[in-house]
Amino acid sequence: MKRVNFLILMSFMFVFIGSNTLFGQLGLRKGIKIGYNWARLSGDGMVDIESRKATAVGIGLEFGLLGLWSLEADVLYSPKGVCFQNGNEIKLQYISIPVVLKKKFFPLGIHPYVLGGIELNFLIKGERNYPDNNAPAFQSQNIAIVAGGGLEFSLLGKSAYIESRYSYGTDNVYNNTQLSAKNRVLQVFLGFLF
Repeated sequence: MKRVNFLILMSFMFVFIGSNTLFGQLGLRKGIKIGYNWARLSGDGMVDIESRKATAVGIGLEFGLLGLWSLEADVLYSPKGVCFQNGNEIKLQYISIPVVLKKKFFPLGIHPYVLGGIELNFLIKGERNYPDNNAPAFQSQNIAIVAGGGLEFSLLGKSAYIESRYSYGTDNVYNNTQLSAKNRVLQVFLGFLF
């Protein structure tokens, strides 16, 4: 399974690095983004918790559809997990691939937009900073529903945007049916499209 995930990631990178001329002809725009995650887990044993805060980064492609509609796919490094008030933490590091449909408003100048879609999360590393011999392993992948909005504008001749998203995990992060916990993540990004 890890080999398949690696091949998917490498294919996406190859397309991302592809020719700018080809991108222009197909109505594709490449992008980079950096942001911040406020992540938590909801479910069994998730009491006295605080958000785990971490930086998220990634690349993406936006494909223009009809009018002010577009389809966006990203590859993000997205740390998640939770912090307990007693100092313990669950740290989950993911490669996330959100695919969202975007609807922009106003054809000229500043474009507010809304977005929604799904996100596939592939676990790179999962750890706890506290010993628990009975703790279950983490699932290698899970799915989330994504919704949000943003503002696209021109900056130094390039398209830039500020965006906020909420990722609502639908799958258990544990590889166990006895315990259940799901990712809940608020993300804020600054990005550039070219």
